[in-house]
Amino acid sequence: MESKPILQIRMLGGCSLTYGDKTIGDANYHLKKPWMLMAYLIAFRSQEAPVEDLINLLYPGETGSRPTGALKTLVYRVRELLDELGLPDSRDMILMARGTYAWNAGVPIRLDTDLFELACQRAGTAWLTPDERLEVCMGALALYRGDFLSKAMGERWVSRLAPYYHSMYIRLVQTTAGLLSDLDRWEEVIQVCGRAIQIDGYEESFYYYLIRGLIRTGQTRQAMERYKRMYSIFYTELGAPPSAQMTELYQEICRERTREPVRETEDLAAVSRFLLREDRLTGAFFCELDVFTDIYNLEARSIARSGRGVCLAMISAVMRDGSTPPLRMLGGYMDKLADCIQGTLRRGDVVAKYSVAQFILLLPAPSVEKGRVALDRIVGQFTERYPRCPLLLRGNIREIDPVLS
Repeated sequence: MESKPILQIRMLGGCSLTYGDKTIGDANYHLKKPWMLMAYLIAFRSQEAPVEDLINLLYPGETGSRPTGALKTLVYRVRELLDELGLPDSRDMILMARGTYAWNAGVPIRLDTDLFELACQRAGTAWLTPDERLEVCMGALALYRGDFLSKAMGERWVSRLAPYYHSMYIRLVQTTAGLLSDLDRWEEVIQVCGRAIQIDGYEESFYYYLIRGLIRTGQTRQAMERYKRMYSIFYTELGAPPSAQMTELYQEICRERTREPVRETEDLAAVSRFLLREDRLTGAFFCELDVFTDIYNLEARSIARSGRGVCLAMISAVMRDGSTPPLRMLGGYMDKLADCIQGTLRRGDVVAKYSVAQFILLLPAPSVEKGRVALDRIVGQFTERYPRCPLLLRGNIREIDPVLS
């Protein structure tokens, strides 16, 4: 006797139900409330939901008979959706008794959130071998297609549950990437973490493992590009610099790139053309803070011998009352300020972003007064271009101290 198919339900990365060869999903329907009701009853299928709670969930602020009637209509629409699957007992999937509604817990289902949670728990058990743990982890990763009910993140009950599964996902990716790293399976590390970044682009550990994988597979140029992209996101949107661990990884990228052969040649003109990339030949030289630090130290040693003047300057953006600007305002205006710096300064000037609201500059100048002229030009150009900008630019400058060896 042929067994009946089991109803498959997905709630990670959207909501869909599959029975046999038929599938319905929230991506195929414009009606939000029926899917919200069905998802809520499935998520809390172990308990009965009072009518009052469902009305507050679906029709907040409304009272009287109108929302009660609307809820009954909504239950009817959900049953119509379930009819499309050809379920033999679709009308009995939602039960009503004593002023409550509930999902029929007696009908067997396979729910991805349950399977994901069980797999994560099993991956943490001590008696599994590394190979067994990795197999469980990979299976769990395949279940997590996105955050819990990602199309309904604005709903309060969804925003309470979603972080629970998301935190499990972060730990799962970290565990999986660690296991794959131990086995030198770096291509798979890149795949796992690349997909994880698509789901959560603000988790530093995902970038760490991804960039390590790119370094280990000889893709140092891609590793540098990924690092710069991550660096920009963290500074611009989070207002935080990368961790010491990421800084060490950046230094490793730089070391690896110095080992890359340019070509088999002793032609220094060819080497010079390689080093002087066209994107660095106009305006000030923008670099990462670590590179700026190295250049600063070289200049401090050089001026001890040459005696030429070099100034350290900083441009800070504050609100006109002196308070710290909000991040959403800083992002666009700091990019505009960078353009002004790039167009105003000379090729011999070096610039780096020091914080989310500050640029630090290295200016070859015979005196502080001459260096301040360059700062005033930058501030003046920015003010002229963006007269309605609510930010106030403050410039500080001093001569750098020579290092005597």
